[in-house]
Amino acid sequence: MYYGAQPMQKPGEDTAYPAIIDTGSSQLSIPPDVFDKIQAEWSKALPNLDCTSDKTFCHIAEGCDSVATKIKPVGFQMSDYVFEINPAQYLYKANENKCYFVIHKCRLPGKNKDLFLIGDAFLRHFYSVYDFDQDQISLGINVHSLGQVTMYKPGERPGDKAASATPAPAATEEASAAPAAAPAAAPAAPEAPAAPAADATATPATTQSAA
Repeated sequence: MYYGAQPMQKPGEDTAYPAIIDTGSSQLSIPPDVFDKIQAEWSKALPNLDCTSDKTFCHIAEGCDSVATKIKPVGFQMSDYVFEINPAQYLYKANENKCYFVIHKCRLPGKNKDLFLIGDAFLRHFYSVYDFDQDQISLGINVHSLGQVTMYKPGERPGDKAASATPAPAATEEASAAPAAAPAAAPAAPEAPAAPAADATATPATTQSAA
């Protein structure tokens, strides 16, 4: 997982966790150790962030439009691509002066807590193709979400490349060719300079898995 260009998991040091595509969830649950890191980054930008009074969600007494300008996009690496969503896509406006974060710590019991549960906050922005014969899930950017999300290969983040005056590949071109399935125990892609955010296998179950 990434916070902007910063990896929240380091290759060879941190665990690569499974990811489940959960069409029955509206949020994004992430493993506790990864959540603690990203929460620390949010708190640097938002000193008044409250992640204790609500059992599930961090929130702040500030409008979401204002909050979105102070925090960074988050990216989930699945197989050979990073899928990045902008702050506005993981914030929920409770009212004019209260904003919730829909990314939260996974609270499933036992080892099940070490999962990325990818729900509608993510899935609404990506076309999903489920290939049970090949045990594979493919993802591509929804045309209605252009500009709100991005997909790129690790090390080729468009914003970073633009800053270095190197042309970035168009997200829509990448979307049509993005493979998104790999064996459950597969390590991060060899070319990836940063840690994988999720790594799992697609299975024909009620809740699908992504790589």
